[in-house]
Amino acid sequence: MAFEVKRGLKPATTCSTERCCCPKDETVKLLLVHSSRGGVDATSRRYRRRHPLTGADGVVRNISDHPVCASKVAAQLCLIAQPPLLWRRGLAAACRFFRLGNMPFSPSSLWSLVLLPLLVASCTVTSAPAPDPMSDDAQNVRLVGYNDLQGRTALQVTTKSDPANGNWVYVGHHESFRDGKPLLNPITGKMEFNGTSILEISDPAHPKLVWHIPNDTNRNSRSVSVVYDYKFDSSGHDYLIRNSEVITQGETGIDLKYQIFDITSRDTDPSKISLVSEITGTPPNSCGPGCGGLFKLRAHKGWWSEETGYFYAASGEPGFRNVVIQIFDLKNPKQPKLVGRAWIPGLKEGEPGYEGQYSHHPIVDEENKRLYVGYRNAGGQAASFDISDPAHPKLVWEIDMNPPHRGPHTVSPIVYDSVPNFGKSALPRKYAYIVDEAAAGDMKPCTEGVRAGTYMLDITTESKPFPVSVWQVPVGNFCDKGGRFGPHQSAETVNGKLNRFENKIAWLAYFNAGVRVVDLSNPYNIKELGYYIPKTNKNSYPMEEGQPVAIQINDVDIDHRGLAYASDRVGTGLFVLEYTGGANGTKK
Repeated sequence: MAFEVKRGLKPATTCSTERCCCPKDETVKLLLVHSSRGGVDATSRRYRRRHPLTGADGVVRNISDHPVCASKVAAQLCLIAQPPLLWRRGLAAACRFFRLGNMPFSPSSLWSLVLLPLLVASCTVTSAPAPDPMSDDAQNVRLVGYNDLQGRTALQVTTKSDPANGNWVYVGHHESFRDGKPLLNPITGKMEFNGTSILEISDPAHPKLVWHIPNDTNRNSRSVSVVYDYKFDSSGHDYLIRNSEVITQGETGIDLKYQIFDITSRDTDPSKISLVSEITGTPPNSCGPGCGGLFKLRAHKGWWSEETGYFYAASGEPGFRNVVIQIFDLKNPKQPKLVGRAWIPGLKEGEPGYEGQYSHHPIVDEENKRLYVGYRNAGGQAASFDISDPAHPKLVWEIDMNPPHRGPHTVSPIVYDSVPNFGKSALPRKYAYIVDEAAAGDMKPCTEGVRAGTYMLDITTESKPFPVSVWQVPVGNFCDKGGRFGPHQSAETVNGKLNRFENKIAWLAYFNAGVRVVDLSNPYNIKELGYYIPKTNKNSYPMEEGQPVAIQINDVDIDHRGLAYASDRVGTGLFVLEYTGGANGTKK
């Protein structure tokens, strides 16, 4: 009979006289040894002769150096002696009859069976994890890996892995808003303007940056989406699409486009990654006289469907007051074609109802023929469209969140098979989890009157969406830290597919409050499960001139293993994280 010691102590730990110890990640079996009079019994003496590291008091010293304990074999040993005073007599009796292997308990000492679990508990080793030097604070989330991304500002993170194509993460970069200058890429030895980074993540503890696709000038390429083994052009190639903008004011700019790259060679010869085509606008007069043409204001963000070949984008174009959603056919990546558009009333010139809102980006549920959009600025709407006919999307529902809330950024659908206080006849129910984006008024000293937050809408009856709950990180001292305080977006995809939140857990990028993990199991009562707030480093710089340097977690995405990848807006790097708590936030 044998018992295992819990893992956790670091190597070269000296055993105390009150507990067993063992090296980290080693399975160590127990030989329980007593000493009721300060001595050691015969069993201990035999092992002391065989294991000279055992001291005169029966304690193994520096057991990690021991040749037996340093290997995973059945004969591994951990000795204890001199238990705490109140336990000594009982433990001594139990120890006399407890042996490794096939030695039984003495029938005359059955009472020791009662003490034995307590005895084993007294030998159980637990130890706190080593402090994380990269964390300002964390709860139920641990750092798995890190890459500095060459100090480049970063936004969208897209993970996509499969057995045939390997394990990858793609990171879209902001322009260099610190000084407008390129950074050294050690892979090529060249100074390069920010573009798109490609990292191999088979070992998530050491994500390897294998290539950076630069821009020709200081441009914003925040967005990135990828498809593998593309079937529509019969090439079987892998493609990447990103935005590319020259930012002139705020987040608007000129010379706006989406660029398509062939990335098939990323794992063999990434230097052969090549530009395939660009989308610079929509056909002139394609939505009426003077409607359509070169992109204006933004070519902001999009998602490319591997299943249909459609690319859903958020861009401005002539004939519209602000950004709308376009659907492009990329079945032939060399010849993109416009298919259709989606917008809420007021965005097209001549329509009533415009309040300054713009379509931020699409969240696409092709399986259920729905497109979800959040509208930033004063309008503050969230909306859903029927995309059964991609050429003519139809507005299904729209809700105005502002006031009292802010302009939605991310709108994600979630289906619930059970909801507290709802019976079977009212199930399943469908909700939309909405995340605001904190902005300039949320930087120190937080002059915005209403804090940005996250909301849950019941959209089961699509003609009557209504809010059921709000969740936000308490202000605490975050408004004094510098940079933005508030959410940016939730993890919208899992391994390149729409995040359906099957486990009812959401990962949130929350700017200077780091990464937050929340429990969505009850849509009427959202709760926090954990968080991770990274420290800044030598690459970090202020979000804006006059602001203190503070972490600005910008996006988070989830890979095929359930690990989260979080980017930072001010150059701190990419963090690979694991949630370590249970479903209700307790330790696993």
